[in-house]
Amino acid sequence: MKKSILVVAALFACVVLSAQSKGEKYIAVSVSASFGNETIETYDGAYTTSDSGPLTTSVDVMGEFGYFIADNVRLALALGVPYSSTPVTQSGNTWLRRNTLGFQINPNIAYYVRLADNFYYTPEIGFSYQFGSYKEDMTASTSRNLNYNGWSIYANILALEFRVSPKLAIGAGVGSVSYVNGKYSMNGAVEYFKDGQLRFDLNGASVHLRFYL
Repeated sequence: MKKSILVVAALFACVVLSAQSKGEKYIAVSVSASFGNETIETYDGAYTTSDSGPLTTSVDVMGEFGYFIADNVRLALALGVPYSSTPVTQSGNTWLRRNTLGFQINPNIAYYVRLADNFYYTPEIGFSYQFGSYKEDMTASTSRNLNYNGWSIYANILALEFRVSPKLAIGAGVGSVSYVNGKYSMNGAVEYFKDGQLRFDLNGASVHLRFYL
């Protein structure tokens, strides 16, 4: 009986020691990317034709500071540089694109669900605000330059983290659900245009390194 109690106590201690505990903090570096290509095939009853083209390319490099406000619950603030390039239409052999490059502020919160020793499922929700430059190709040789700012609310559903050591963790995520709102205007101009998008992105992936302090 005593041996059983000791075994249970030891297992419980392992769970507690491997948990993400209140008061822990870290700094992190992460990179996320999304890109791809699509092919559309058409059959008219006699011949088959196909067209292919690029999808939106996006790259986001971020630094983050996080703090566990309770066991397995962390708040974080990330700062990053997002880039995106969206193909709009094809002109000859060239794709006309909309390109953005900006600065991003991203507070977020995540909950850690222990799956195995030092291995966690870490769904995250957050708010992001960003601003920067927007370039839209009008023809293959001309473009217009605008400023943009916008915000988004998102949920990263498939996110995992492995605690390699007490000081280092490696994580990865795939896909997200988000609502994005953007505003675009020229320097000093009163006129602007806005857009809003609901996105279900299963094509993007992110990798991060967390260094616990």
